[in-house]
Amino acid sequence: MKFRYILGIALSAFMFVACTSDNDPLGTLENIQIDQTFVTIPTSGGDVTVTIKSADDWSFDDVFEVDKVKCPLPAWLTATATSGSAGETKVTFHADFIDGGREAAIQISAGGKKQFLTVRQGSLVASQATCAEIIAGVDGKNYRVTGTCTSIYNYQYGNWYLNDGTGEIQIYGTADKNGKLANKPIDGTDGWKFEPGDVITVEGPRKLYGSTVELLDVTVVKVVKSMLKLLVSESTITPDAQEVEVKVAYKGSGAYANIPDNAKSWVTYLETKYIAGVPTIFEKNPADTAVVKFAVSANNGATRAAAIEFSSSSSTGSTTMPFTLTQNGMAKGDGTASDPFNVVALTDFANKLAQGETADKNVYVKGKISQIDSEFSSAYGNATYYISDDGTTSGQFEVYRGLFIGNKKWTAGDTQIKIGDEVVICGTVTNYKGTLEFASGKSYIVSLNGQTGGAKGDGSLADPFNIAGAIAAVNSGVTGNVYVEGIVSKIVDGGEFSSKYGNGTFWISDDGAFYNNSAMDFEAYRVLWLGNKKWAEGDAQVAVGDKVVLCGELTKYKNTYETNQNKAYVYSINGKTE
Repeated sequence: MKFRYILGIALSAFMFVACTSDNDPLGTLENIQIDQTFVTIPTSGGDVTVTIKSADDWSFDDVFEVDKVKCPLPAWLTATATSGSAGETKVTFHADFIDGGREAAIQISAGGKKQFLTVRQGSLVASQATCAEIIAGVDGKNYRVTGTCTSIYNYQYGNWYLNDGTGEIQIYGTADKNGKLANKPIDGTDGWKFEPGDVITVEGPRKLYGSTVELLDVTVVKVVKSMLKLLVSESTITPDAQEVEVKVAYKGSGAYANIPDNAKSWVTYLETKYIAGVPTIFEKNPADTAVVKFAVSANNGATRAAAIEFSSSSSTGSTTMPFTLTQNGMAKGDGTASDPFNVVALTDFANKLAQGETADKNVYVKGKISQIDSEFSSAYGNATYYISDDGTTSGQFEVYRGLFIGNKKWTAGDTQIKIGDEVVICGTVTNYKGTLEFASGKSYIVSLNGQTGGAKGDGSLADPFNIAGAIAAVNSGVTGNVYVEGIVSKIVDGGEFSSKYGNGTFWISDDGAFYNNSAMDFEAYRVLWLGNKKWAEGDAQVAVGDKVVLCGELTKYKNTYETNQNKAYVYSINGKTE
């Protein structure tokens, strides 16, 4: 898990040894020189300028990670240039205000050699903060925080989660008691020997990795052992009604469970059985065990979660620990346009992918936006957000850099997304380093709150209606012949063109998908063939995927928008009119 940082550090150290000598003045190599190797920017923000003299073309190495992309600078620092030609170049760095301190070690390559420059802003003394303040904070700043270790997912590097009641952050890397990294800092010989439930004080710099807020390579300041231990801190169960047992080890006066109000309708406390600990020669004051039983109702809706709190106390203090009970919802849909996955079914589909694997086909999913990391903007035309079945963050799925309606980039004036919006997404899912998500740039919004994009076209041959345009025209009482374009999405059973009647019946949509949705599908009902003639033996046959332009009268039959029977024809198919 730590390779993305350790590799850069190792390479930096190697190149520094390989490219410098005792005779080189600081900042000077044969082919590249910088007038300063350490510069500072005040906490109020500002600029600092460095002069680079190089005999070769030079560039900053991509050693920083910003939104999952390798970059030459961290997100908080900008420069007037990150590469240049041989000669003298002045580079000005800029940073905005920060209440604290941060630092970046920049690598400069030229002619196969490397030079190093450190840019520091403010003081690196850690600021006392809560998890909520760190989440709302800035990258690079050093923070000190105290909270409960809720889970540990890597013991070699010391990767775990800390929660102080105001929020939860990820600790990505922990130094052992001797200050060494990647040395089993939790359970190793020189480890801190802490466990989930212990209250720990750490300090380190903040880093935003994707949507995850981390403290990187922290130093442990203090560990307070817990009076309560959960044998497991979370459990995921099936949608069926059932009983769930949670085992709790405690050293206080009993162990007690508190069910949150939003889960009392489906989680009910049943009983607690207590088992006394047995003293041994090695443990004279062993923990007792409480087995707490709950009844869980059947779940016919979306995935749901309950954050149940367990607590134990004595005259010397108390400990509270969360237990997350997640009950999966019912998987629905087959992933097609006409029957999209719900988020539960999409997650089941994505869970079959190995790490690093991408699905070999597009799928459709319907859900509600539950979290937005970055809104749509005209700068990139995409957005990163999450969807779930009920609009909460429970069981959510990431849409990473997804495009807008019509598989196009968002432009100024388009509707902006918001939490709670109902969307249908089409795209390719992937398992990116253990994170299940829609792959970058390979998904788009099919519909947003039922809208598939504005009506387009005026119904002329030069500017045919799209599907929304045709529907709007029918609703406004259009008469006479008009033109509609789309892609054949489905041939109605028995609707192929034949010489018996000379007409055919099929569905079209803007993107060639059949949605079984009257706002997104349009029926070509008993239309004639090219040239407004009956189809005859030897004529080509229409097929799914064909791009067609229809000409004729439009109408609405019950809930179906369609052409008027035998009063419309295929004007062109895949650009051909005859």
